[in-house]
Amino acid sequence: MSDQLIKVITKDEAFRAFAVDGTKLVQEAVSAHHASRIAAVVLGRALLATEILAQATLKGEERLGVKMDGKGPIGNVVTEADAHGAVRGYVTNPQLQPIVNDDDQLNIAGVVGNHGFFQVTKLAPYSKPYLGQSIIVSGEIGDDFTYYLTQSEQIPSVIGVGVTMNPDDTVASAGGFLVQALPGATDAQLDQLDADLKKMTPLATLLSEKKGPLAILDDLLGQDNYTSLDSVAIGLAAEPPKEAYAEMLKTLPSHEVQAMIDEDGGAEIVGRFSGKKHYFEAAELEKILKEILHRESQAEADATDEGQKSDSAKD
Repeated sequence: MSDQLIKVITKDEAFRAFAVDGTKLVQEAVSAHHASRIAAVVLGRALLATEILAQATLKGEERLGVKMDGKGPIGNVVTEADAHGAVRGYVTNPQLQPIVNDDDQLNIAGVVGNHGFFQVTKLAPYSKPYLGQSIIVSGEIGDDFTYYLTQSEQIPSVIGVGVTMNPDDTVASAGGFLVQALPGATDAQLDQLDADLKKMTPLATLLSEKKGPLAILDDLLGQDNYTSLDSVAIGLAAEPPKEAYAEMLKTLPSHEVQAMIDEDGGAEIVGRFSGKKHYFEAAELEKILKEILHRESQAEADATDEGQKSDSAKD
């Protein structure tokens, strides 16, 4: 069964909310990248927050990408999502060894860092990309998504995400939520939401109840205090087939592909988002090289023809 994200609106129409249980999704991503315990939490939180942001802001065939560069030892945290529930991502250093706080808890803020930027790129068919940027305020990820969303849309919002690990470094639970004020929300309702957030049950506890996203919504908004709007199945974006990587290789200069054949006897390509490896034998590269050489030869011939036409025009 796929992980689920649920969209609701409170019955007083003061807030809309999104909640997700993405335990399976995060475990698949952690396994694909062979992520360490602390990298798993960072990547998992980023994937969940990105998926929530996508569901809250995208429509149709729009897509968005998020890049966090906090100057911490985890490196860049990069994620992408579409409006249909597909998300993917990676961190620069997935095997980073755990760093803990004084209370022996994983130091997520410390490994992400808080001296850099948070960048969102939105892509829509037939439109120029939209680029939004803010500072990283904490490195805890949920706080940074909240800050960006509040700054970019000027709407009171809060995103919370959490990933809990088992002793064997598998994912015990992973989930999150977004609550966003609607135009009719009063100051009193905003104050009440703030109070409810402060006394909210930890996400790990809620998800352990096996009620999925409903457990989060019931605890935060109150059971029977909201109306469901939609439910979306979410999961990791599909890995491009080997043929897609072959097409990418065809864009390289011939001398680079020739070097792969002569020096390495083949080529190994690792999908940055999936961690999956694709190997090209020398014979496969020879076929690709033949197409590149034909393309380069044709381009050279076209350039010669253009030069001759130019000389004729001058005469």
